[in-house]
Amino acid sequence: MRAFTPVRFFLIAVLAAAYPVWGTGQYAAVDAASGWEDGKLRIEGTHQVTNCLKQEDVVPPVVYAPDNAITYLTYQDQYYKLGCAVSGFTEYFAPSRWAAIKINGDGGVDVTGAPNSILVEGANRASVIATPGSAASYRIAIPAEGYVSFDWGYIGGSNLLNQQFWIEVNGERVESMAEGHTAGSFFSNQLFSGDELSFNIVSGDKGFEAQLSNFEFFSNAIGVIERRWEAGSKNGQQGYFTQLVSIKKPDFTQVIFPGNCDGISYPQIESGASIEPEWTGYPLIDEDGSIATTHDQYPLSDDGCAFSLKWEDEVLYDNGNCIIFRHWIVSDYCGDNVQDHTQVIKMRGGCPEGGSTLPYGQYDIPENGKQNAPDNPQYSVSNEALQAGLNIGLLPVENSTEAQLVSPAD
Repeated sequence: MRAFTPVRFFLIAVLAAAYPVWGTGQYAAVDAASGWEDGKLRIEGTHQVTNCLKQEDVVPPVVYAPDNAITYLTYQDQYYKLGCAVSGFTEYFAPSRWAAIKINGDGGVDVTGAPNSILVEGANRASVIATPGSAASYRIAIPAEGYVSFDWGYIGGSNLLNQQFWIEVNGERVESMAEGHTAGSFFSNQLFSGDELSFNIVSGDKGFEAQLSNFEFFSNAIGVIERRWEAGSKNGQQGYFTQLVSIKKPDFTQVIFPGNCDGISYPQIESGASIEPEWTGYPLIDEDGSIATTHDQYPLSDDGCAFSLKWEDEVLYDNGNCIIFRHWIVSDYCGDNVQDHTQVIKMRGGCPEGGSTLPYGQYDIPENGKQNAPDNPQYSVSNEALQAGLNIGLLPVENSTEAQLVSPAD
């Protein structure tokens, strides 16, 4: 499932400085370097890694602009699923997303036209088909840190004269069709965001087909944002840069469950107050393992980010108190890892009618006449972090920060 987010547009202010200025919401341009290509702006940037529970700032590329002539810098995002949710040539690795390039007789590449070969998809497989006398390369940037695995095999007759198929990573040959071999299996070394994987094929007098099957990309990333940057200048020059933002799931061992509201760990709940998790606590991710530090705590919810979160309440009335046993289950979407925990919540007085929880925000007026209102709840330390983090999203929807461009001295 792919989804577009709106194009971000930034107005540009040009300043003079000795070095590019970097920081939140700042975008840098520098003067044209030697070997400037007419009609095209040069853009350089870095790829990013983020946690799916965090909200990260956009890290812009550097634009090398002639005569400080930049007028705009925009980007557009597209999200692709990765990891256990995807297999085969789909989503990010769909055949249509591989760049098709001609291979010349001297081994160089020709990007001016489509090669006389095609990359087609079948049921969990793809085929690289070369017409007689053609040579082509199909290339794609690796979206996140991980490993690629697939099987390959030659399809056709027994005559392999002048037929070649090989695999490259960052321009270096790592797997080839050895003489006398018509099939093989490939498992890459560790790959990183932006590394280039390519399938290469050369056909002799007869057509040639190499079939690729069981394609898998193994990664801790659950998705990637392909961020396409575009810069333009007053004189019509444009430049482009594709930034990959890989989204990783949190560490499953960092899951912390909410404490008991039992009068021992944390105070009991007053009669009539809400016992919804927004008030009594959600499980959270605690990166440093210390409940006292809240800046690195992120509440979990069943939103498809990384883990499945479910709970069920068991209600018991005992000695003037309502006791709720809240059974939490956190499971990993990409594995068989499961954690469970029972949280004890005690409420003074009767249980919610019918044994069900009260709606969020419902409360009674206590004896002192002051309402235990939602804007003044009695949170534990961990629940304060939960409340502070409830509005955390994957990425900012809008970014109206004005871009700042600077030009270093020659």
